Amino acid sequence: MAATEQMLAELAALIDKQQLHELNVRYCMGVDRKDRALLSSLWSASATIDFGLFNGSASEFCQLIVMDNPTVRIAHHFASNELFDIHGDTATGQSYVIGTTVNHQQDGSLQDQLVGGRYLDTYVREEGCWLFSQRLFVVDWVHAQYTLADYQTGIAAAAINGKSSTDDVAYHFPSLV
Repeated sequence: MAATEQMLAELAALIDKQQLHELNVRYCMGVDRKDRALLSSLWSASATIDFGLFNGSASEFCQLIVMDNPTVRIAHHFASNELFDIHGDTATGQSYVIGTTVNHQQDGSLQDQLVGGRYLDTYVREEGCWLFSQRLFVVDWVHAQYTLADYQTGIAAAAINGKSSTDDVAYHFPSLV
C-alpha cells in the first residue's frame, strides 16, 4: 500500500473513532437530559442493552430511562478511555464510565452516588452513521455518601443550574445537540 493510501486509511479510521466517541457522548447527554428523541436516534432497530436494572430492547430502554424519577435530583455521566476495534461497517468498543447522581432519601436528605464501570459495545454503521447494536454495562465500583453540597449558596445558587430534561440550557445553545 502506498504511503498516501496508508494515510487515507488511517484518516478514515480516525474519523470513525471520532464518530464513535461522539455517539458515546450523545448517549450520556441523552440519559442525563432525559432526551428520548436523541437517545432513540443512537440505536439500530434491533439493538439491545443490558444495564443491570434493565435488560432488553434499546427502544424500551429509551422509553424507560427518560421517565420521571422523583428520587433522582440530577445525573451526570462521563465516558472516557475509549478503545474501538473497527471492521468495515461493524465495530466493538469499550469505554470507562463514571455516573454520578444526587438522590433524594426518604428522610429528606440528599445522597451523592458515584458508580464506576465500563460499557462494552458493538456498533453498526447504517446509512453512513454509527449506531449502537448492543451495549453491556459492567459495574466496577460504587460509592455513596450523604451530600455535603449546599445547592442554595455559593456557586450553585449563583450559576445556571443544569436540568434533567431538554429544558437544560445546552438545548438553547447553538449547535450542541
